[in-house]
Amino acid sequence: MARTPVREAIQRIAGAFSKLGIGPSPVKILINLAPATLSKDGSWLDLPMAVLMLQVAGLLPDLSEDHEKRFLLFGEIGIHGELRRVPGSLALAYQAQPGQAVIVPKGNEKECALILAKPGHEGCRVHPSSTLDDVLQFFRGNHRLPNALKERISFEPLIDKPVDFGRIRGQDNAKRAAVICAAGGHNLLMVGPPGEGKSLIAGAISGILPPLADHEKVELTRIYSAVGSLEEDGKAVTRRPVRTVHHSVSTPALIGGGSGTPRPGEITLAHHGILFLDELPEFSRPTLEALRQPIENGTVQVTRVNASLNFPSRFTLVAAMNPCPCGYADTERCTCDPREIEKYQKKLSGPLLDRIDLQVSIKPLSTEEKFAPVTDGESPRLRAIVKNARNVQLQRFQGTTIPNNAAVPGGQIPDYCQFSGPGFEAFKSIVSRAAISTRTTDRLAKVSRTIADLERSPLIEPIHLEEAAKFVAGGILQAC
Repeated sequence: MARTPVREAIQRIAGAFSKLGIGPSPVKILINLAPATLSKDGSWLDLPMAVLMLQVAGLLPDLSEDHEKRFLLFGEIGIHGELRRVPGSLALAYQAQPGQAVIVPKGNEKECALILAKPGHEGCRVHPSSTLDDVLQFFRGNHRLPNALKERISFEPLIDKPVDFGRIRGQDNAKRAAVICAAGGHNLLMVGPPGEGKSLIAGAISGILPPLADHEKVELTRIYSAVGSLEEDGKAVTRRPVRTVHHSVSTPALIGGGSGTPRPGEITLAHHGILFLDELPEFSRPTLEALRQPIENGTVQVTRVNASLNFPSRFTLVAAMNPCPCGYADTERCTCDPREIEKYQKKLSGPLLDRIDLQVSIKPLSTEEKFAPVTDGESPRLRAIVKNARNVQLQRFQGTTIPNNAAVPGGQIPDYCQFSGPGFEAFKSIVSRAAISTRTTDRLAKVSRTIADLERSPLIEPIHLEEAAKFVAGGILQAC
């Protein structure tokens, strides 16, 4: 099934042929875009269709089957014969086989150069071309196309640098929760009045996460290329993404999907980074419930009639909400009825809250805090601490598929969350006094393990449990 851009390709190709003085084909040409059940979309098919049409018409040399396999080409053709860059070119170039030459429009070559990161593809070549005529002369042996991989290519970051933690005034408790969130991959919920720094803290967390590995940069750049977010050649995702999602978002836009071929959603664009949901209770309940499976698995399967695709979604969820509809609970400014507050807070289901390890209250800043001096350089210091904790976890989970402390399955808590004697007694005492569920007990153990990693302690001690209890389930020590 061909969508409109594919059906219109023949008109664009015919215009380009006319401009180049290429007359009608002496034979009738039928192009079979197999398999027929798979939807074809996008203008990137223009170039291979044009080359095949000229080959069948006898206007290009008849390439042998082995010679054809040496090339992968794509690009949009303008009616004057120019080649135009297309979105998703890196994802397309990644289909190249080892040693293949990839012919692309000029303006896609830097993006496609990242195929060198794919194992075994060191022998590939990327040939940029400005016009259809250049490609035709290349196949006729009259013209050479440059190899972009012979030149050193630099990339500009697609994602802006996050705010430094030193720029955030006050909120020491919330900033400590943010460090624990980054160190262990724990999901975080901040509850407090508007305008007190919740969004600022959420945006700063990506700046204290460990830098992306090279293969993670390429993986993210492929994702952003596929959705058409690389509007300029030479852009790459070199920093961890922060996706701030408005509460009006639809479920397909958040999770992935759409009509026809499924597209990645916000949770995939937040892969290896932060997904920030502000005004959490204002999101539709079905949309929030759809997050539960991706949070658990790190992937999301989107199924439609014509296709079923798996998208990566290993993100850290950071959410924010007001304590009541007006946002000023426990102050004289609050105008909410107690029943309104209870209804507002019950918009979040228990199963979703069970997947958020850390909950912290945001308090209004004092006058002194509002005018306190700010500094730069705090994020690099915290990033070093977080990186050390993550390195400990890399060694701990070596040989497994567990990426961090937050992802430890419930049945394996005793294997990875090891206590000292006094620590285990404190753990049992807290669980007994607070009468918490088994899932919350596991969360307490995992957060305590992360705090111990931050302190470079091989065993979980009582002091680590006491701090963890302040954040788990909204402060379970307060319920004791």
